[in-house]
Order: sequence, then C-alpha cells, then structure tokens
Amino acid sequence: MPVSTKHGPPATLPADMIKVHPFESLVVDPAMASRVSCVPYDIVSRAESRTLADKNPDTLLRVDRADLEFPDSTPFHAPEVYRRAAQNFDRLVHQKRFLTEKKPSIYLVRMIDKSHRQRGFAALADFGDYASGQFRKHEFTRPDKEDDRVTLIRHLGALTGPVLAAYPDLPELTAEMDRIENSGPPMAEVTDERGVRHAFWRVPDPAKIVQLFGKVSRAYIADGHHRAAAAARLAKEKPGPTGILTVFFPASELKILPYHRLVLKLDPLDADSLLAAAGKVFEVTQVASAPPEATGKIGLFVGNRWYQLAWTADPKADPVTRLDASALQNRLLGPALGVKDPRTDARLDFVGGIHGTAALEKKVRSGEAAAAFSLPSVTLAQIFAVADADQIMPPKSTWFEPKLRSGLFVHRFGSPQL
Repeated sequence: MPVSTKHGPPATLPADMIKVHPFESLVVDPAMASRVSCVPYDIVSRAESRTLADKNPDTLLRVDRADLEFPDSTPFHAPEVYRRAAQNFDRLVHQKRFLTEKKPSIYLVRMIDKSHRQRGFAALADFGDYASGQFRKHEFTRPDKEDDRVTLIRHLGALTGPVLAAYPDLPELTAEMDRIENSGPPMAEVTDERGVRHAFWRVPDPAKIVQLFGKVSRAYIADGHHRAAAAARLAKEKPGPTGILTVFFPASELKILPYHRLVLKLDPLDADSLLAAAGKVFEVTQVASAPPEATGKIGLFVGNRWYQLAWTADPKADPVTRLDASALQNRLLGPALGVKDPRTDARLDFVGGIHGTAALEKKVRSGEAAAAFSLPSVTLAQIFAVADADQIMPPKSTWFEPKLRSGLFVHRFGSPQL
C-alpha cells in the first residue's frame, strides 16, 4: 500500500511490515534544552516533580505534570490542571523555547549512559500497525491513566512524550545511524540528572528511513504503553495526532534492568514460615549476598539474610509462565501469602533496578519492609515471545534504562485549549 512520507514521493511498503511516518514537529531551542527537557512524567511523583521544576518555569514537567503547580488536594485529573498545562505549553511555544520545523521530519536519537550507548529513530508509529498488532504491546493499561493522557493531548494539541519501542536489528538501519551520527554535531545535546547524555540529529532523508523500516516485520512497545494507547484513541479525531510519537531502537542497543519486589507485611506468615513455604516449591540455599543475575535464580532477603530460590522452567510452558516473576507469584506470593493481584495488593511494593539490591536490604533492615525478593532482568527475547503470543508481562517486570527524555521534540497537530 502507498505510504506518504510527506517528503518526496510515496513509498510502496508491504502491508505486513512496519510503517513509520515523519511528523509535524517542534524541536527544543538548543540553548534551552537543559531547562526545557525533562524526565518522563510517569516515573516521578507530584512531590518529585515539584523538586525538579523548582525555580525553572521552562521545564516541560509544567506541561506533562501540571498538577505540580497545585496543592496535593487538587486531583491530577482536575479540569484546571489540564488548562494550566495548555497555558504553560502555549507560553513555551510563544517564548520560542520550541522552534517550528519547516517540514515533517524523522530524528536520530542517541543516549550515552557511562559505557552504554543506544540510538533510535524518532518517528510516528502507524495507527493501523497498533490496531493490527504489528506494533505490539505486552502490558495492560489502567483506564484512569489512559484517560489522563487523552485529555492532556486534547488540551495541548500535541504529543509531548515519546514511546520507547524495540525492533529486531536491521543492518541497513544501523548503517544509517552510523552515517548520521558521524555526519556532524547534533541539533541539541543535554546531560540529564543522572549524567546520561541525550542528543538528536535531523534525518536528512526521511523517505529512506521509511523505506528501510518496510523491511522490519514487527516492532514492540518497550516503555510507554499508556502514551501509545492514549494517542491511538485520538486517531480519528480532527484535529488529532497522525501517529504515535515513538523512538524505535534496535534490540541489541537496549538495556533492561531488573524490577524487584518488597513484601511490606508477611501476614499471615513470619520469616521462618515464609522460608518453609519457599522450600516446598524452590531449591532454597542461604547465600552471602544477592544471587547473581540469572534466569532461574530468585533472591530472598529476610531476617537480615540472603537466600537463593532456584527453579527450572518447563520449556513446554507458555512464555509468561517461564518468567521468574511468574514463578515467584504462582509458587509463593499467591499460594503462601494470598497475593491474588500484585498490581493492587497493598502489601507489595516494587523497586527499580537502578537502585540495586542494596536498596532492598536497607528497606528490610529499617523495618519498612518485612522481606524482599530480587529478580533477574528479563530479556528482550522474553518480551518479544510474550508479545508474539498475545500475552501480557507480569506487572512491574521491565525497567528500561536510560529513560527517554521528553521535550527534545514534540508532535504538534493542533492548538492548545487555553
């Protein structure tokens, strides 16, 4: 089917391959990139957002998390919050914190975190691909969070936060990344709060990137399911977005960290009975420190001691059942502690891998938690297998790092509702 790139003649792409599109965009003023760009809205609380936005009227957090400007008693979905977001966005545009691109574009994005480098193409994912499952997902979305982003997008007339997606490596696309990265300095570069360096380049020939993605059979949402779902709900609105703002990364360049579990209360068990229950379904060994990251090895810190819970997955089982997080839930948390839904059980909390297992020890030693479980990182192959089977990953099982910065580029399709 013909696919318009809005930059040169239409490209004829196979219907069963990934379609990406250049987009009408605003890009950050390079001189203001460090002030305007911000962390993704969904990894910070209202209090953390206030701290990050303190004395900085230019941060996009005042758009993506406009609730930071209101008392805690004001719900995040209150009408006045969305109006304030639109006003703040309109001000950033009129004060030229964002600059209008002359034509629809695709960008090369690069993030460097110490020795790790990852690069991807910022473009619009195709609404049809999302609906058909060609652009695949592996998480449930919460209706309240989805509704929040839909309302915000309508008020802004823009998509401000990109989705992070993965695709199986294609050498031709990697060669284009190398060529563009080495062609000259980026449009803008900024170092974030964790020391990660973010940069992006305008792709000189978007039609070529569109054509090359026509050789990719599937892409997978890695982070940003609510952003993707919200944009897709607006697909038929006029004005509305013309796709899902996404940065597509080759799988080999992505990094996944583990996502650990805290048990705040052991009721009806205690440390000894928890270990006894674990011993019935795992091979339990006391160890000097958290077990090494390896599939089939779960760590348990309880009573100020580390234990390794070893198990072997049935190779004939479905891809979700073969995950360590599923084994922990199905063998121990559910049967022994009565945790029916880890998404909603108030006894559970989650710790992202950037904090390390030392954070788990600290929580238990301080009494904030009764026990902690360390899990190995899932692999992209596991995520792909779950998505390809039309299944859903366990909650809080993937932590992609580094996180994509918001506010370097924006897909604008309408005017703010002031």
